[in-house]
Amino acid sequence: MLTALVFWFSATAFRRGRALRKRGVRIAAKCVNRERDAKGVSTLTMQFTAEDGRKLQVRVGPFRSPPALVGGIIDVVYDPEDLSNAETPDNVMTGRVSLPATVLSGLVLALAVFVLFFGD
Repeated sequence: MLTALVFWFSATAFRRGRALRKRGVRIAAKCVNRERDAKGVSTLTMQFTAEDGRKLQVRVGPFRSPPALVGGIIDVVYDPEDLSNAETPDNVMTGRVSLPATVLSGLVLALAVFVLFFGD
């Protein structure tokens, strides 16, 4: 089960980062809300006008030190095909960690399933 979770999380991180690198649109956005949890970790709600004229809001983070306060302007990268996929340019995943983790956990998961069904 742990291997399946690692596989799912790493594959999702790789897929989302790849989408932002391939088709992501970089745009200046205004911070309209900041939420901070009990541990001091913040997420920001950013508002901007997309290329097609729609007004959008996306959440970016988490941040220990947010790059903007409410009212501040920062760049965000968003995926026009999946508006829930948005991040600051510095936090877009490169795939250096998520791709190897996906491949390795996928192999371990395949081996575990093989042993489960075909093992002695």
